[in-house]
Amino acid sequence: MRTLTHFTIVLLLGSLAVGCASGGGDVMDKVLTDFGIREPGQDYVAPSDRVFERLGSVGNQEMRRLNTEGRQGVVHFQEETPLTGKYYREVKVYENFTPLDAQRVSRGRGQAEYICHISYNYTIYQSDRFGSRTEAMAAPADIRTGETGTEVYRYNVGPTGVWQGRRGELTRR
Repeated sequence: MRTLTHFTIVLLLGSLAVGCASGGGDVMDKVLTDFGIREPGQDYVAPSDRVFERLGSVGNQEMRRLNTEGRQGVVHFQEETPLTGKYYREVKVYENFTPLDAQRVSRGRGQAEYICHISYNYTIYQSDRFGSRTEAMAAPADIRTGETGTEVYRYNVGPTGVWQGRRGELTRR
C-alpha cells in the first residue's frame, strides 16, 4: 500500500516535470485560453468565430432554397365592391442575409454544438390584377411593392462547426 502511494506521487511529480519542461505548450495554451484563464494570443481564433465565418455559405444556400420554395407565391383576392374584385399573385423574394451570431451549446456527455442565427431581408413583389385565379397564378410577379421585411432563422451546427444541411427554424428574434 505504501509503495503504491509513493509510486503515485513520483508519477505525478514526473508528469509535472515533463509538462513544465516542454517548450511552447501549444496544447496547454489553447486549453487555458479556451477556459478563459489565459489571455488569447494574437493568432488565436475562437471556435465560435470559426463557425461564424462559415455562416456565409450557409446563408447563400439557404437564401437560394427559400427563394426556390417561395417562387410560386400566394394568390390573393382584392375586393373592389362587395361582389367583384381582382386576383393577384404575391411573391416574397429574399435579397440578402446577415449572419448574426454563433453560440456554443452543450448537449451532455461532452457533446457540444453551435446554435447560429442568420437574418434574411426580403422584398414583396406582386403581379397585375386579373379576373381569374388561374390568370393571376400564371402572371409574373414583377411589380415591386416597396414592402420589405426581415426574418431570422436558427440553425444547429455540429460540434466541429460544419453545417449538416438541415433547414433553419424561423424565430421571433
